[in-house]
Amino acid sequence: MSLPSELHHGKASRLAAVIWLACLLLAIAVLAVRFMPLISGQGQSPIETNILKLLPQNQQDPLAQKAFEQIAGAMEDKLLFLVKAPDDATAVKAASQFSEQLTSLDWLTDIQGKITETQQQAWGKLFYPHRFSLLTPEQQQRLSSQPATQTQKVVQSVYNPFSGVTANELSNDPFLLFRDYLQSLGQQAGQFRLDNGFLISRQTAPDGQAHSYVLITARLSGSPYSPSLQARLPELTLLEQTIAHTDFNGQQAQVLHTGVLFYAAFGTQSAKDEISTIGLGSLLGVILLLLIVYRSALPMTLALVSIGSGLLCALAACLLIFGKVHLFSLVFGASLIGVSIDYAFHYLTDRLAAGSRWNPVAGLKHIFAAITLGLITSLVGYLSMLVAPFPGLQQLALFSAIGLTGAYLTVVCWYPLLAASKVHDAPLPQLRLLNAALAFWQKPGLRYLLPSAILLAALFGLYHVHYDDDIRQLQALPEGLQTQEAEIKAVTGMGSTQQMLLLRARSEQALLTALSQTDHQLQGLKAEGKLTSFTSLGTYVPAEVQQKLNFELITQLYRSQGDKLAATLGMKQAPVAPEQFAPLTLTEFLASPASDALRFLWLGEQELGEDSAGKFASVVLLSGVNDARAIKALAANNGDISFLDKADEISSLFGEYRIRVTELLLLAFGLIYGLLTVRFGWRQACWVILPTVVASVAGLAVTNLTGLPLNLFNLLAVILILGIGIDYSLFFAEQSRHKELAGSASQATPARQSTLLAISLSAATTLLSFGLLALSHTMAIHSFGITVLTGIIVAWFLAPVSMKNLSTRREGA
Repeated sequence: MSLPSELHHGKASRLAAVIWLACLLLAIAVLAVRFMPLISGQGQSPIETNILKLLPQNQQDPLAQKAFEQIAGAMEDKLLFLVKAPDDATAVKAASQFSEQLTSLDWLTDIQGKITETQQQAWGKLFYPHRFSLLTPEQQQRLSSQPATQTQKVVQSVYNPFSGVTANELSNDPFLLFRDYLQSLGQQAGQFRLDNGFLISRQTAPDGQAHSYVLITARLSGSPYSPSLQARLPELTLLEQTIAHTDFNGQQAQVLHTGVLFYAAFGTQSAKDEISTIGLGSLLGVILLLLIVYRSALPMTLALVSIGSGLLCALAACLLIFGKVHLFSLVFGASLIGVSIDYAFHYLTDRLAAGSRWNPVAGLKHIFAAITLGLITSLVGYLSMLVAPFPGLQQLALFSAIGLTGAYLTVVCWYPLLAASKVHDAPLPQLRLLNAALAFWQKPGLRYLLPSAILLAALFGLYHVHYDDDIRQLQALPEGLQTQEAEIKAVTGMGSTQQMLLLRARSEQALLTALSQTDHQLQGLKAEGKLTSFTSLGTYVPAEVQQKLNFELITQLYRSQGDKLAATLGMKQAPVAPEQFAPLTLTEFLASPASDALRFLWLGEQELGEDSAGKFASVVLLSGVNDARAIKALAANNGDISFLDKADEISSLFGEYRIRVTELLLLAFGLIYGLLTVRFGWRQACWVILPTVVASVAGLAVTNLTGLPLNLFNLLAVILILGIGIDYSLFFAEQSRHKELAGSASQATPARQSTLLAISLSAATTLLSFGLLALSHTMAIHSFGITVLTGIIVAWFLAPVSMKNLSTRREGA
């Protein structure tokens, strides 16, 4: 591999510089177009913050994917509040004040605090015309076996002064079946009751004290992942603090909240903080190193230009290809600072070593083969991540690959022109340490003993390796939000889980029948404590066949017990049996305002291919699944029922792709070894790749020994160790090759000194960037950082073993 001859000519160098400048201007134009609407306040940010966008779509079942999207869409813009107080009166007062204050926030809509009379009557208006077709399971059993007990139940209620039975109600519902049916639906909805128009519940809190809770809900006017909405969260926090500091006749109240918005805002802020820590930390570290080593502003400027060009190209390319760049990709992309500067270090170190003898074109020629081969091997490592079906990882792979290529082209096209000036002759910084390090590797036996010892120790560290592919490691959840959500879930039975059953059938009625049967089974699991609660359309709309049976049972009740009830209560005439069957239809239910909070469970008729054409589908939402195996067993017994758990599904995919990436890593090592064999021969290629192999195993071993489970991200870290660490060995191997081609050892030691200084600076900046990832509060990123940190240190330490003729005399030492 040699530098194209055209680059030896000044005109060709200037042409390359102009072309690369045009490319960078084009990248700037792309960024201007994408960010200008945001700056003007008329567009959305091209930075994606939705954590779900990192995840792959369901690749096996498009209907399952649709179910996930519909459930997520129905829940993600919803906020749930509980106003907590020592007694009902205080809770109602605080809730009334808080719900009124919420109306002042123009970014909240559909605030459900006090329930209006119209809303309270919605359920009655929907079900009343169909009251002769609706029965609870208990009523069905009673009317089937002992209808007379229903008459006794009515008599007891009428003569109970606290039952609230009115003459008008008795006239319209003589056997009080409809009253009990509506009450049963209320119990299915939760443990709340109406008090002054508010939904209130009295329960024991985690602190062991009894408290009253009032439920308030609201919806966002936009996406919870919108930075503009997240920026307005302090307004809501202020309202909650106002309630907390208000005296309600000597009592205090507290507002608990949960919703996607709170977690999304925390995730966005965490990512921004980590970008600042990693990006700014790396940048400051790089600047400090440059000033210490080169003692001039020009190298520092050139290095920053190289970094900036790489990041500029990477961001523009990702926006063009993906439309948006995920914040997660930018967190990792910030680490690119420590890698993209490697090529600049080698050029600038050669310039420093040459001093007054500096020739910019010859200097580029001297390192061109090494940095080009280094870029190729790095690209093999980075682009390997494209195999994973995770959009976030694909963006990271593309971001890194294009960023490195941009930094490389900046060095090749611009540095011969921008760094043409000579520097004063001076010894390399820390020359004594450089010579001591080179001399260390010239001691007999160390070339074999040290890599072997480190490898054996690393293999021992992996002896009891533990893998954990849980997707939840991607997000660090704040303790405060988790505590509030746990209490809200305990009170309401509602949580943020996306565990559900997906039911399919050939017709709408068949689906309602399946829902009814499944609900019965889930009730059994709930009674066994394997499930906290579930939400199903089957609870509210029985199949027409069941409604017909209900109608017949009620008709028989009127005929057999009507005269007895009239005689007992002194009615003027016996209740008249219904004459016309009027079933409640699903269409009628979905069109009613009463179904607003349940409509998202209905997926409707599907046209997703020949196998599913004409099928109807619905979702049963599960909450508090304590025994997933029981739910899976329920689904396994029916081919038209699927148990869906987004987190488990993606975690399973993580496990599958961890295995695939392992295979890919072996392939990448093989491909790189093949490239090295062509360049150096098979024997020398072994020594070149050995440090990276040992470093990769050591990185995994140290991570495992710290008690952190290994996962897909640690293998991605190994890909980075491969892409970065192989460069260190390559540059030493190239110096040995130049020495052999020149037939002289006169320049061996100075060249090795320069190479060692360059790779030391590269390793230092890489540790500053990727090593800082170990400070992340997100376990997956923290684990990733430790793996890279260890691997890069080992790769740098062992890199000199790739030099040939280590036993040669130490000229110039």
